Amino acid sequence: MTNGSDERMAVTAACASLVAALTLAPLIQGVTWLFAAAIMVLTVMVSGIVGRQLARGWWPAVIGLQAVLLFLAVVVLFARGQIANPPGAVSMLTDLLSAGLDVTQSQSPPVESARGIVLLAAGGTGVVALAVDVLATSFRQPALAGLPLLAMYCVPAALLDDGLPWYLFLVAAAGFLLLLSADAGDRVRAWGRVLASAGERSSRTAGDTALARGGRRVAAAAVVTAVAVPALIPGLDSQLLGGGDGDGGSGGTVITRINPILDMRRDLNDPVDTDLLKYTTTVAEPAPLRIVTDDEYDGKTWKPSENEFQRANNIENGLPSAPGLTSAVQTEAATSDIEIYQLRENYLPLPYPAQQISGLNGEWLYDPETLNVLGRNVTTTKANYTVEFAEVTPTAQQLADAGAPPDDIVEKYTALPDDMPAVIEKTARQVAGTGTEYEQAVRLQDWFRVSGRFTYNTQAPASKNGDGSAQAIVDFLDSKEGYCVHYASTMAVMARQLGIPARVAVGFLPGSVQTEDTRIISSRDAHAWPELYFQGVGWVRFEPTPRSGQAAPDWTVPPSTGNDGQTDDSTTTTTEPETEENGASASSEAEVPDEQAAAADAQSSGGFSLPWQPFVLLLVVLLALATPRAAASVATRRRWRTARGAPGLAAAAWDDLRLGLSDLGVRWAASWTPRAVRQRLNDDYRLTTEQSAALDRLVEELEEAFYAPPSDDPGRPAADRRQDVALVVSAVAVQKSARTRRRARLWPASGITALSGAAASITARFRKGSSSTIEKNGPGEQQPRQKADSGAH
Repeated sequence: MTNGSDERMAVTAACASLVAALTLAPLIQGVTWLFAAAIMVLTVMVSGIVGRQLARGWWPAVIGLQAVLLFLAVVVLFARGQIANPPGAVSMLTDLLSAGLDVTQSQSPPVESARGIVLLAAGGTGVVALAVDVLATSFRQPALAGLPLLAMYCVPAALLDDGLPWYLFLVAAAGFLLLLSADAGDRVRAWGRVLASAGERSSRTAGDTALARGGRRVAAAAVVTAVAVPALIPGLDSQLLGGGDGDGGSGGTVITRINPILDMRRDLNDPVDTDLLKYTTTVAEPAPLRIVTDDEYDGKTWKPSENEFQRANNIENGLPSAPGLTSAVQTEAATSDIEIYQLRENYLPLPYPAQQISGLNGEWLYDPETLNVLGRNVTTTKANYTVEFAEVTPTAQQLADAGAPPDDIVEKYTALPDDMPAVIEKTARQVAGTGTEYEQAVRLQDWFRVSGRFTYNTQAPASKNGDGSAQAIVDFLDSKEGYCVHYASTMAVMARQLGIPARVAVGFLPGSVQTEDTRIISSRDAHAWPELYFQGVGWVRFEPTPRSGQAAPDWTVPPSTGNDGQTDDSTTTTTEPETEENGASASSEAEVPDEQAAAADAQSSGGFSLPWQPFVLLLVVLLALATPRAAASVATRRRWRTARGAPGLAAAAWDDLRLGLSDLGVRWAASWTPRAVRQRLNDDYRLTTEQSAALDRLVEELEEAFYAPPSDDPGRPAADRRQDVALVVSAVAVQKSARTRRRARLWPASGITALSGAAASITARFRKGSSSTIEKNGPGEQQPRQKADSGAH
């Protein structure tokens, strides 16, 4: 289809895509993402219009141009600093996409308009708009174009616990119906005008109106059915239209979940630092809050042992004493009130060792060996509870004097796979040296924190087997760069190879202080640390991770004296980590390097702003390219729409021929009669028999319209006349240069004329201050009987 139908479908496809994008509104805060999405849709639409003019409808070239310009739009919006460096731009966009995907997995809607999220929303909308435009405009398959629109709709429908509101379904459906309606209109118009007498016109118009009303009724019935049937038929409620239950019956929404299997790289690198929980405690300097203890190691990862949680071990009855802890160790009763904001875990975050837990809903069971607390068919979502626990403060002397642990403890907590790389044990023995198990453990911790010159880095290369795997440990010992998982896992494995029972705990650093006794824990406070067993004390926390802001526990830093009897601090770990060569020093393990912090700041809701200037310039250029063609198409449609009877149709066809040939540079003098034009075209362009016959019909119909008596018979349908015009124009076009043809498609003179005429008309109306002077005789409504001999048609 031609004569503006492509442009009309392109605009309709863009509208449908943008309307469908509105269904993403419940997922994202603010409207920044919507402006970015609108820019993507406009880029696809305008580049498609321009591409079809340049490529004459050759769809591979059109799609290629649209894809390239869409990518450039994404780069300008989200990676403009790398616009001259394509690999860097791709890398930056990949990182942003990864960050955005992490947010979708860790936060519940509505999320902040971070750069990664806006990229996902706007870029996804652009891809959907491209697919819709290709299917609906290039391939003329608007029904298939509903698939990408449906895909966009399904995203929020799947992510929202209660599904999408019904009115958003109607919004999405309206966009799809708009596509079908536009295509159906083009197809009906392609059939041509129905021949009818004057007396039949009114009935024909009434029939058309009835047909339109029937179509609207069918569409409305289909939409109502789609909304009502899933709600009425059991088993069809898939939350696409809302009404579903929340996750796990909690009635709440998940924001972040920490993986107890030590997959914390994503949480520490999350550009959006999400508040997870608040707690108030009676402890002045609280220890990290533990989620779970991982006590089994298979060479690839640490994980909690698969102990069977007995229903008799319900926390309502209180928790047992900490394994191995005796009354000789100083303890002090403490309390913490914990309020979960946006965290879902099967394991309950607790200080260690917990003694009594109250205020929880559901069934929570404990493991007596690890004191892990696991929910049975319930999670921590929106939990609010109080924990009574013991603040344990052993002394370095008690740990140094600890006797041999029980055989069952040694057997279970020193177990390692047989194929562990030998370099790990070799390094452990070199670093730990000889002496008591406590002395060896302290040397390991000191080596990681200070003397080994390790660097904390959450961006250290990831191992394909996991950051806690044996190969990751080997790489970590070689590069001396990693984050808490590397440190905790490596020290625990080394301790086991030295015969010291060890395990890894996963949880959170104490968080940021809000008031004297209240702290907020966020996603970047995720932490892992090793726990070693000492007889009479039980499980003791060590802190090998440098730059954690969490000073090594007092019991792991034995003071030593030099020859002068003064305290020698050379072997102790300072509370404030030394500044690295790059000048960066962190106050908590959750901190990332400066460049990451800057990136994180840019990810915040206030850090992303649309670069309007380059996009305004780009869209102005594209619209400037598309405007003449669009103006010509609008003028053509208006000409045919306003044509009345045989004279009007004949004049409209002759105007189409004149303007189409003028776009190709064909000289057309105002004094030439229709027969003179026919003669010159036949002589200059050697028309074929078929082409000449088409020209003859146009001339004869024009002369008949001028000189024959008035008649109600409109003659041939408009579609046949337009086909004759296209045949003659095409015959002339193939004999012109490629440059001339491109200019005619991209920058048609008739479009410039139409724009000039519109501007002049607007100016005249403005000057006269009245709309009563609108020019009545446009090109399609000239008075043919008065101008028949002028040849100005």
